[in-house]
Amino acid sequence: MPYPAHAVPLVGLAIGAVGLATTIPLPLYGEMAARGGYGAGALALAFACYAATVIVTAPLLGPLPDRIGRKPCVLLGVALAALSSLALSLWPSIPALALARVAQGLGMGCVAGAAAAWGAELGGGGPEGGRRAAGVIALATIGSFGAGGILTLAAILAWPALRPPPTFALHIGICLVLLALAARLPETLAVPQQGWLRRPGFPRGTLATTCAILPGWGVTGTVLTAVQSTLAASGRPLAGPFAACGMMLIGVIAQRGFRQVAPRRAVRIGLGVLLLGAGLTFLGAAGWGMAPLLLGGAVVGIGTYGFVYPGGLAAVAEAASGEERARAVAGYFVLAHLGFGAVPLTVGLGIDAFGAGPALAGSWLALLLAACLLWWVTSRSG
Repeated sequence: MPYPAHAVPLVGLAIGAVGLATTIPLPLYGEMAARGGYGAGALALAFACYAATVIVTAPLLGPLPDRIGRKPCVLLGVALAALSSLALSLWPSIPALALARVAQGLGMGCVAGAAAAWGAELGGGGPEGGRRAAGVIALATIGSFGAGGILTLAAILAWPALRPPPTFALHIGICLVLLALAARLPETLAVPQQGWLRRPGFPRGTLATTCAILPGWGVTGTVLTAVQSTLAASGRPLAGPFAACGMMLIGVIAQRGFRQVAPRRAVRIGLGVLLLGAGLTFLGAAGWGMAPLLLGGAVVGIGTYGFVYPGGLAAVAEAASGEERARAVAGYFVLAHLGFGAVPLTVGLGIDAFGAGPALAGSWLALLLAACLLWWVTSRSG
C-alpha cells in the first residue's frame, strides 16, 4: 500500500518537536537558578532528571513501539514535549524544570525508536525506506538540538523583558499541529511482538569506546548547567547561553562533517579536542573573558558531537547485528545519559561546596586522567 509522500517528513518533524523541547529552555537555565536562589547543584539536579528518566525507562520504552504500535508512541512523545514547554511557561523555575526534564526524557524515550521504525515503513520499507527515514530523522534530530537554544536566545535579545519568551508558545503550537497531522497517518505495525523489556547490551571489545561518551556528554552537560549557573551568579546571565548555544550549533555541524573518520580514531581525536575545549570553557567561566568561553564551547561541541559520540556509536553498531545491535545501541545511550546527568551534578555540587574555580579545575583534572586512560586503552585495542 503506498503511503502519502509527506508521511516520512511529518514523522521527522515530530521527533524534531521533541528535540526542540529539550533545548528551547537552555538559555534560561542560569536565570531560573539565580531568580530562585538556587545553586549550581540544584540546577544540575533538575537537569539530570532527563538522563535519569531515560536510563530508568530505557528497558521498557525501547521495545514499546513493537508492542503497542509506532503511532501511539510518537503521538505520546510529542504530547509530552508540549507538556514540558507548558510547565515551563506557567512556572519558570527549577522545580518546574525538573518536572519538564522528566517529561522530555519520557517523550524522547517514546519517540526515538518508534519514529525510526515508523518512518522506514512509511517510506516503503526495505533498505531504501530505511535510508530515507534515517536521513530525515537524523536531520530533524540534529537540527532541533541545534536550533532550540538559538531561537530562545534570539527571542531574549529581541524582547528582553518578555518572560516566558515566545518560543515556548510557538513550540506548543507546533506540537498541537503535529499531533493533529500525525494522528491521520496510518499505523504500520502489523503484528505486535511479545515482551515488554529489552535489556541494554555491551558488545565485546567496545568498552573503551563506549566509556568515552561518559566524559564527552559529561562536559557538554556541565557547560549547559554548572557553567551557566556560575556565569549568571557572577552577573553575566547571557554569557553562558551564548557558549552553550555555540557548543550545540557547532557540534551538530561537526557531526555532519567528520562522519568518515574510523570509530576508534574518532574517539581518540575527540578526547584530545574535548580536553582542550573544556579547559578553555572553564577558564572563561572562571573570569578569563568571553573569548576562551565561546571558543571553548565550540571546541567542546566539535570534540563531543563531531568525534566522540559518532565514533563510539559506530563502534557498537559495527560490533553487533540484529536484535543485539538494538541492545548495544541502548547500552551506549544508557552510559551516555549517565555521563550527561552524573558529571554535571558532581561538578555543580562541587561548585556549591568549594567555589567555581576549584570545582572546575578539579573536573578538568579528572577529565585529563579519564582521557589519558581511554586514549591508551583504545590505542592498544585498535
